[in-house]
Amino acid sequence: MESFDFSSFKEARRNFQYDYIFIDAIFYVLWVITLIKNRKWKALKAGLVSGFIVYFIDAIWWWNMPAGKNYPVGTYVREYWIGGIQMPHPLGSYFWLKFWADFMMCFSYSMFMFAWLWIVLDNYKEKNLKSSLFYSFFLFGAWLVTPFLSQLLPLDDTVVNTVRHMDTQFTTWIVNVIIGYSILSILYVGGIKVSREPRILGLVFLVGCLGSFFMEFPLFLSGIRPTGISFLLFEVVFLFNQGAPYLYLLHDKILPFLGKKLGSRG
Repeated sequence: MESFDFSSFKEARRNFQYDYIFIDAIFYVLWVITLIKNRKWKALKAGLVSGFIVYFIDAIWWWNMPAGKNYPVGTYVREYWIGGIQMPHPLGSYFWLKFWADFMMCFSYSMFMFAWLWIVLDNYKEKNLKSSLFYSFFLFGAWLVTPFLSQLLPLDDTVVNTVRHMDTQFTTWIVNVIIGYSILSILYVGGIKVSREPRILGLVFLVGCLGSFFMEFPLFLSGIRPTGISFLLFEVVFLFNQGAPYLYLLHDKILPFLGKKLGSRG
């Protein structure tokens, strides 16, 4: 039986072929078209805003942040090797090669994941299970077939290796989850009468785990994420649940409050 070696979780790796990016882009376009066709404007906005935030954190901030004292000088939190060549600092002529990999892992991911989250939260309030199931199957189906199509189709088999050194981020992940769900517990379990709704805690946690599973299981199954079951379980619990409680508060409390304030001023 595989043991839980938490030290190995600090190296989040992906190994995939470059045409994975092209196939993901096709599903990305279909996803955006579907959102527009069904007038999911708020979900689109959630995906776009979060896309820029995630891109900035991963592709710019972590790309330029030293990995820490446990690594050789010149090692950064996010690193890439494309076609066996380590992407340099500065990128120079390799900018676009890395950009499209970043777009897939950051912006496309966010447009799928955060738009899906927004739709599920809206549908929970509207009790529209059918819509939630449709978008969930769309998201999971697209992410499930993409790695295998990439491996089957000889479009561009250039190998991309990427790693996120999480020595300096590991504790932050866990603390974010604890703080986020503590806030939800205060507001919805032990809060004021009008906000008390204990099942919200379970709903948000379930959606957070489900979103992480949608992303991590296809990577694990296809071998793109070269890790074991323990890493998969850790990612399912912690990856998306870092932000899920705060996004729910944004959806349920903060944006409606701001909308009322701005509306009253008008």
